[in-house]
Amino acid sequence: MTAGLLLAACGGAKSTGDRSTSTTVASTGSSTTKPPTSGSTTTTAPPPATTLGTVPFSVSEVHTGSGPATLAQFSIPSQAREWDIDWVYYGCPAPTKTGTFAIAVVGHGSASGTTDGGVTEPVGPGTAGIDRNYDTGTFNLKVTTACKWTARVEILK
Repeated sequence: MTAGLLLAACGGAKSTGDRSTSTTVASTGSSTTKPPTSGSTTTTAPPPATTLGTVPFSVSEVHTGSGPATLAQFSIPSQAREWDIDWVYYGCPAPTKTGTFAIAVVGHGSASGTTDGGVTEPVGPGTAGIDRNYDTGTFNLKVTTACKWTARVEILK
């Protein structure tokens, strides 16, 4: 799934950074992920590399789930120029079919003092976006919602 597909799934794009277009993502290798520590989630392998119109991002991990979850730790290497959280939430529960959505970025070790804001979305039927980050180290994500969601970590080297 590319960022464009995730954003198209909600019928539009909402950017939490200054990126205003969707991108095709190149995957540069495989990754090893640990299962999440809570919530109902699925971790999938990164998509295959693309050739036309690619951006030098590698996809570290992709998680999908429903409801709250604490996701596995991942590392951003010191040579990374940027890392993004590409996210979408949808399928909120009845009767309102709306919900809130948040992703908190938790730093570990040298990144424990992170000031990354993560994602905070008000009540709505669902939306998508990209959260841009520029620090390095070891992190994990905590998802808070009652809705279905997908979160993907992309690293720009």
